[in-house]
Amino acid sequence: MKSGSSKPPRVLLLGVEESPALPIIWSLVRRSVAVTVASHRRICAGMLSRFPARRRICPDPVKSSDRFVEWLIAEVRTGEYPVTLACGEQATYLLSKHKPDLAPHTSIPIVDLDVFMTCRDKSQTMTAAAECGVPTPLTWYPEDGGIESVSADATYPAVLKPCVSDGARGISFARSPDELRRLYPPTRSRYGPCIVQEFIPHEGMQYKAELLLDRSSRVKLGGVYAKLRYYPPTGGSSTLNQTVRRPEIVEQGARILRHLGWYGMGDCDFIVDPRDGVAKLMEVNPRFTRTIRVLVEAGLDFPYELYRLAMGEVPRETSAYSLDIFLRYLPADLVWFLRSKDRFRTRPSFFRFIGRDLFYEEWSLRDPLTGVGFWFVLLLDMVDPLKRRSRLR
Repeated sequence: MKSGSSKPPRVLLLGVEESPALPIIWSLVRRSVAVTVASHRRICAGMLSRFPARRRICPDPVKSSDRFVEWLIAEVRTGEYPVTLACGEQATYLLSKHKPDLAPHTSIPIVDLDVFMTCRDKSQTMTAAAECGVPTPLTWYPEDGGIESVSADATYPAVLKPCVSDGARGISFARSPDELRRLYPPTRSRYGPCIVQEFIPHEGMQYKAELLLDRSSRVKLGGVYAKLRYYPPTGGSSTLNQTVRRPEIVEQGARILRHLGWYGMGDCDFIVDPRDGVAKLMEVNPRFTRTIRVLVEAGLDFPYELYRLAMGEVPRETSAYSLDIFLRYLPADLVWFLRSKDRFRTRPSFFRFIGRDLFYEEWSLRDPLTGVGFWFVLLLDMVDPLKRRSRLR
């Protein structure tokens, strides 16, 4: 991973306390791109990686967003960074929001703010999917028709979801109209506007489609992986993923992204409805997902091709990647094992920890200190009630 040039191009990578930072760093440095990493944490996986050219401490984008933006504008005004990338929801949001102020100084390959907000809000995402014919679960909108009307029309069991939330936070299940009417007010009060969706049986496999689109919304890279295990076991964030070939899911993801006028990375979540065999869209994320490493290891180099796109080059176009590559998130997989009734029946076995086709989200043997940084941050987050719920959602 040594640079082949005395003055390699430089990238500013924000939010390197987040999981996607590691495959981004490894990908770019392998291609002789010098990476400056930035985080509000001095000790985290990205800051302890041995590959970044430089490290910067910045304000916390969640707790001090104004100070973070001020720092960022001052940093890119130096003219040292042809490209700026971000990991994590908040840093990506701030890049999109302030792109007009940053664009004269650095290239930011992220969707514009209006598209970002459409994806952040599940009600807008579901509406956009309906407009372009991408299948979704049946969806009702209490903000439009009121909860009394929705509770009478919905099918049961029904799923109550905040329009804006991370992972499974705020999601609840109602088995009757009365239960839905009871659950709605406290959920609406705590999380804001909500939608109601039909319940898709958990027997259906969950998939993620990752796509890279150019400035004309043409797909350059696309791949799919299956969420073999997730926590909570009834549906949540993945703990073990496997690359698979599902071109129809790539096409459905591309359809909604093109409809939105997409540019850059797109992450689309689907679940196959076992009642009709149709893959149905659950959400869209305009950022690197934490599990992107599984497709990078399979041969789809999203970070480097996104960098080339930002530099005005033509990204390599391919849909070829290795199948049956596995990515594991060990901390959550351990919790899954403790909570799941399928702990001894799961395939591949929970007890398979080593393999040439098996990678870990939180560390790598070629960059061992990243594991120290990851576990340090995880332990700190476990003593913070809010962050603990976010980690184990």
